[in-house]
Amino acid sequence: MQMLNELYRAPAGEETGAALAFLSRGIGGAEAYTFLRLNRDRIPEGVFFCAFANGTVKSVVYNNGDRTVETAPGVDPYPGLRLLRFAGPPPLPDARLCELTTADVPEIYKILGGKKLSPDDEARCVYRIRAMRDGFAKGYGVKENGTLLSFAFIVAQNEDSALLGDVYTRPAYRGKGYASAAVRACIAAARKDAYVLCEEKNVGFYERLGFREISD
Repeated sequence: MQMLNELYRAPAGEETGAALAFLSRGIGGAEAYTFLRLNRDRIPEGVFFCAFANGTVKSVVYNNGDRTVETAPGVDPYPGLRLLRFAGPPPLPDARLCELTTADVPEIYKILGGKKLSPDDEARCVYRIRAMRDGFAKGYGVKENGTLLSFAFIVAQNEDSALLGDVYTRPAYRGKGYASAAVRACIAAARKDAYVLCEEKNVGFYERLGFREISD
């Protein structure tokens, strides 16, 4: 077994289904772990996810044959991250926003990771483009003269839940409400329970948008 934040299947060849379509989507370990736990009742038997840190297994989420999900050894593999669920009124449309396309993906990863794409960034681009084409991921942003200034994504979704992420605004354009508008657009597009996984310092931002922390 590879030491990666990744979903694995057993027995080999068993189809996991749409609920676990992020098997090869390149989602970060914390997001994949969270989305899997949110959809615990729909995990096919034998599917499990291993969260690794420094080569050590920190937690496992799996279906043990009773359609239940368990964790072992029972510690949070991603300490410091908070899970929030949207509990506000339906967001209104914002004319400043546009839906992002697969052509925007390379620029997004350049913004997130630096001016030059690393091999890992290039791989993530491929995964994100595939996910967008399949309707598994969707993004919204604000552009000015063709330049992307701010964006947010639905990084994983099925018919029950959507997980938001990759929320970012270029430093020179912060404080204008662009990121808030992009997040609201993702919530409206999801039309289902919307969640976000964030650091402690960003909880207030999401709470002002109508998100509330949940324990699980």
